[in-house]
Amino acid sequence: MDSDSQSGISAPYQQQEQLLGAPPPPSRPLPPWKKLLYLKQPYPDNYTDRSFLSQLKKNKPPSKYTYRKLVEDFSLIPFYMSCILQVILLFVGIHVEQWDPTVPTLVITTLSFVAFLFNKNATMNMKSLMVITFILLILSPILKSLSKSTSSDSIWAISFMLCLANAIFHEYSLQTSYRPILSTNISLSNAIVLASRLNSTLEAFAFVLFAVEVNILLPLYDVRIRQLGYNQLHWALMLTVVLFVTSTFYMLDFIVYIVYYYVMCTFITLVLPLVYMYL
Repeated sequence: MDSDSQSGISAPYQQQEQLLGAPPPPSRPLPPWKKLLYLKQPYPDNYTDRSFLSQLKKNKPPSKYTYRKLVEDFSLIPFYMSCILQVILLFVGIHVEQWDPTVPTLVITTLSFVAFLFNKNATMNMKSLMVITFILLILSPILKSLSKSTSSDSIWAISFMLCLANAIFHEYSLQTSYRPILSTNISLSNAIVLASRLNSTLEAFAFVLFAVEVNILLPLYDVRIRQLGYNQLHWALMLTVVLFVTSTFYMLDFIVYIVYYYVMCTFITLVLPLVYMYL
């Protein structure tokens, strides 16, 4: 019997085996399912893989804050607003009362040098501070005349908007990578805008350097203190800034504004945490 006749005889038997429930010939394994909508896969539309909910995150229980912790967190707002206010008050003293800006600038520069000595990267920080001082000294004539043609009313409006944006967009959170780039640029822009109203290059240099150290370096130092867990030192630094602002108000004969300033600091530091807790 030839091969053709044998294949013809075996074909009915193969069909009979398939009808009797014999296993089908082995097929190619399906590729693993992927959670991609745009990818065409050999699965039905209602197919649900075991890994479909693998990335689902359950709701974490809400964190319970203590009143003391909230007071510490909310204290950062009046601290930074006091730094902004101190720069504005010094400008008013220089521009209106003809104060000598070298004395407060020398005081805050000395404190900055001492503070950076206790930092881990003291040498690098000292070099950075010296570079900033040198650059400001060179650029002081340019900074003084940068917006000289602009009217004073426009300068006051621009400065007010910059101070408001600085207080809103400042980085108040305590993070390891603390980089308040936006508030730093706003602080520097505000100092340059106000420096154009001063009379001499020395006044412009001293004022801009004071603004950089108070609005940029001092918050950086405060963040480093809180990251190390020295909360008492943070309160001491905040109290020092508040006393400086109070004394500047007093020297400018703005006695009424001292009351407003204390009410604002007390409300933000002590009352707002209570409102936050019972919301």
